[in-house]
Amino acid sequence: MLFAMTNYVESEQGRFFIESPSTSLDVIFGDIDVKTPLIFVLSQGADPTAALVRFTKDRDMMEKLNVISLGQG
Repeated sequence: MLFAMTNYVESEQGRFFIESPSTSLDVIFGDIDVKTPLIFVLSQGADPTAALVRFTKDRDMMEKLNVISLGQG
């Protein structure tokens, strides 16, 4: 069913509406503050932790990073 809906949207609206836009933490960083946190909603197999840690280390902000994991099982 998902494939059928995807094909329909692509044929009627265009590929723009079915592709997830890629972005980087550099672009997103300008929009986050204490009232607008960055929250990752992940699917199975996705793990942005390494990129997030590298981003915060590059900007000397590791003390501001707070990672909360729901764990497995």
